Amino acid sequence: MRSGAFSARVTEGAIGAVTCGGVEVLRGLTCPVRNADWGTYLTETVSEQLDTARYARRFTDSDKTFDGALDVKLDEVSPGAGRLVAEVSFTFRRAARVNRVGFTLLHPLRGVVGQPLTLRHPGGGISEAAFPSRVSPAQPALDIAGLAHVVQGVAVEIAMEGEVFEMEDQRNWSDASFKTYCRPLSLPFPYGVAAGETVRQRIVLTVRQTGEETGRKPDAPAAPRSVRMPQVMLAHESGLSDRAALAAFPGVPVLLRLTPDTPQAELESLAARPGTALEIVFEDLPGLQSLIARARMAGLMPLRVTALPRLWLKSHQPSGPWPEGPRPEAALPLLRAGFPGRPVGGGSLTNFTELNRARPDPETVDFVTFGNTALVHAADDLSVWQTLEALPDIFRTAQDIAGGKPLHLGLLSIGMRSNPYGDGVAANPQRLRLPMAQDDPRQGTGFAAAYAVAVLAGAAVAGVESLALAMPDGPLGATGPLADVVRTAAALAGQEVQIARTGGVVVVDAGGSGLAANCTGSVANVDGLPPLIPESATIWDAPAPERQDTA
Repeated sequence: MRSGAFSARVTEGAIGAVTCGGVEVLRGLTCPVRNADWGTYLTETVSEQLDTARYARRFTDSDKTFDGALDVKLDEVSPGAGRLVAEVSFTFRRAARVNRVGFTLLHPLRGVVGQPLTLRHPGGGISEAAFPSRVSPAQPALDIAGLAHVVQGVAVEIAMEGEVFEMEDQRNWSDASFKTYCRPLSLPFPYGVAAGETVRQRIVLTVRQTGEETGRKPDAPAAPRSVRMPQVMLAHESGLSDRAALAAFPGVPVLLRLTPDTPQAELESLAARPGTALEIVFEDLPGLQSLIARARMAGLMPLRVTALPRLWLKSHQPSGPWPEGPRPEAALPLLRAGFPGRPVGGGSLTNFTELNRARPDPETVDFVTFGNTALVHAADDLSVWQTLEALPDIFRTAQDIAGGKPLHLGLLSIGMRSNPYGDGVAANPQRLRLPMAQDDPRQGTGFAAAYAVAVLAGAAVAGVESLALAMPDGPLGATGPLADVVRTAAALAGQEVQIARTGGVVVVDAGGSGLAANCTGSVANVDGLPPLIPESATIWDAPAPERQDTA
């Protein structure tokens, strides 16, 4: 869709890349319906019409719970100024329990992070706020009926009708955006929608070039950074991966998730394998003591250890309420007594979100930990690549939380290991690109390998000391090209490397060996290497490239 200097892209029923004069002013405009587990209803298009400046879609969900209609109009009202009007309606064929129905707006990070924000509230009041610089654990803006800000010289105003909106910092989940959504999380959820009920909403976006700064400057090639490579590990958990598959990765350290269901044979086997760290999930403090005793009985003295009560694998708002039973800090003296002299950590065994919302006292722990999945909210290729844009802010915020203590991270993967926001991961029997799915079709491809190299490079630049990039097998396994990335990266642990990043191409140069990732949709050229095919990783054991160019 285009009208003069104002444009938007339509992809699979969603509006994205809304730009004015080449400046991205809105990253996405969608209208999802989220179920009681925060899964997204899959929709099917009934009819669709796309013209130069109008898009109309009629749709239903795959279970025939509701019928929907989306209409979007785009218009340049004067040179350098435009207006987008979006209207959506949902009519429910039968009653449903949902967590969210309606518009979601994604604001980009570039030109937005740290910038002032004006809010209009439903009662007509005006207040001043800002897009946070560090990742905010709580909503940075509440009770929204409209907002205004400036992005790289483009004034943006957005009015919302039909519901009260609020904003969250989606960098918590590695989404490269701030999200304005409805309805407020302070209201009960899930909530009921009656059969025959219709939900209607309207969004009006107006933009105007101010003349102060126009157009988006291309990314300049970043100077290579000399950094120390983290320790790359394989995460392992009985039921998700097979201990026998570790044999294909000799010398690669293991991050074992120890639970009451872990067979004792697993502990005995890993005790004989050098380099095992522990993540312990326990029910109560006597249960934690039992798990520690089992590890000691097997002869397993971990590289380092952290422990979390099982109920803390779920997500909670920064203000609580918190789970009943022991708090995470109650585990620390037991861990220190059970594994004397070994580093004891704190944090999250799920996503950065949970670390940010329940921060450990850095004075009481030796390191801080968290994991990540790339498809909590969106699973299309572009959204997954865009998570790489959010990782530097996550790492910086985590360093602030750690207060100078090292970051030893858990599993950073595309697929979701466990769901802190519902009863389980999304079922994906057709192996689609599906939010909150564990079994992702890209896992065994060059896509996952390139993504892992880029994650590793970002972690190395941030000073992360260890992380897991995959499991040995299973839905989150190091299969296909990712297996070679894990082996190569693990062998580089502790070495000084040069990391260069330009336009979606990442090079990790260890002198006589290294890794490169092309996270773009085009062939890329790096001196000294064969052309990098799109969405792929390359490993070399030869003279390193001197210079990086992309094409």
